Amino acid sequence: MAFALLSSPSLVSICDKSFIKPSSLTPSTNRFHKLSLVDQSFSNLYIPIAFFYPKVEEREESNNSHELSHIAHLLQTSLSQTLVSYYPYAGKSKDNATIDCNDMGAEFLSARIKCHMSEILDYPNAESIVFPKDLPWTNNYEGGNLLVVQVSKFDCGGIAVSVCLSHKIGDGCSVLNFFNDWASLTRDRATTTLINPSPRFVGDSIFSAQNYGPLVDQRFVSDLNECVQKRLVFPTAKLNALRAKVAVESGVENPTRAEVVSALLFKCATKAASSTTTLMRTSKLVNFFDVRTMMKPRLPRRAIGNVLSLFSTSAIDTNNEQEMKLPKLVHSLRKGVEVAYKKEQVQQNELIMKKGKMLLENKDENCSNVYLCSNLCRYPFYNVDFGWGKPERVSLANGPFKNSFFLMDYKTGQGVEARVAVESGVENPTRAEVISALFFKCATKAASSTTTTSKLVHYLNVRTMMKPRLPRSAIGNVLSTRH
Repeated sequence: MAFALLSSPSLVSICDKSFIKPSSLTPSTNRFHKLSLVDQSFSNLYIPIAFFYPKVEEREESNNSHELSHIAHLLQTSLSQTLVSYYPYAGKSKDNATIDCNDMGAEFLSARIKCHMSEILDYPNAESIVFPKDLPWTNNYEGGNLLVVQVSKFDCGGIAVSVCLSHKIGDGCSVLNFFNDWASLTRDRATTTLINPSPRFVGDSIFSAQNYGPLVDQRFVSDLNECVQKRLVFPTAKLNALRAKVAVESGVENPTRAEVVSALLFKCATKAASSTTTLMRTSKLVNFFDVRTMMKPRLPRRAIGNVLSLFSTSAIDTNNEQEMKLPKLVHSLRKGVEVAYKKEQVQQNELIMKKGKMLLENKDENCSNVYLCSNLCRYPFYNVDFGWGKPERVSLANGPFKNSFFLMDYKTGQGVEARVAVESGVENPTRAEVISALFFKCATKAASSTTTTSKLVHYLNVRTMMKPRLPRSAIGNVLSTRH
């Protein structure tokens, strides 16, 4: 079923495409939005996130097309109002240090998806069909839209709202603020007094680039074919047991879910990588963290921008079994947190300024591999309600990343969902098998009860297996599955 579903060329039909401008003009005093050094350190990528809402019986509908146009109109109207306050997202990149807030607007697409939502949610790799084609995580260097929305209607009546937002403008907390305000304006449209959003764009008022000059725009180039990508879910009960075990063996007080999960993924990823070589390999795990509440003066949650710093483990010899034990890794992470939390270091954002660019390029003079972890746990994305209730699933799109982990809460805090992307080793096809097997072992050990059976399913590229053979240049989801 997955193969037939994904390979259907008529699965997604774009019904309408438009551009949504702010409902009132941006003042000339806000025409140019200056980016901080941290903003500039990020490649000009979109952050792609999708919300899946099941059908609501009370929602009025006469037919699918009518309801889709009605929902699209509601979202377009509220988006136009939201962009008045979130005006940089309606502009375009002038250069790597400046957003031209010219009210160009956001791109908005309406789509019909000819299947039930459950068919997509049962195959997480298929979730990407709710995003504009080829857009998630791509570079935006040609003056294109900094915000792209697609609302999709399924045959069952379910709705998906996917959005790609420029990472140059804001981080995960900024994205959550945007969605909460947009959803509120949509949900409360019938009330007599609407509360206008009040985000605070910090720009280069913190982490100023004045003393360093604008960073050179780093074009992010990679290929999904070079990555093994997995979605893993760690239930609360198993995580709590693992946290308790780690606390006893490491001496770390109250290890967080993110510390334990990221360390566990790092352990499995480095083990898989080292299994293909006899050379000594050193690796480092780098975590981003929000510093809004650590600034002087403290910044509110409403602060919009990449208000981030990072911490890391020391360079670890991945062939040293003692160093690679989970409690030891969590202890190393906690030490990194303590260093990063020093007030003077947070204020100057020293780690970003001195090492950030190098780490984001996956380079470090002291180690072979750098693994990056972005943690969105405790950000309540599952509370985003446009008037249809809470989403059934919130999902990030797969991206062309190597050695990266993305963590989110799973369904209102019920565990942690991890999106894992690691190098597949295209020169050695067996590495994909090694990596996926290790992650499967990791996931089932941490996430499954003793009475649950599990199965590892591989998606296979079958171009060269077709008769007649299809060329590599063949476009489409030419896939099958292997158990």
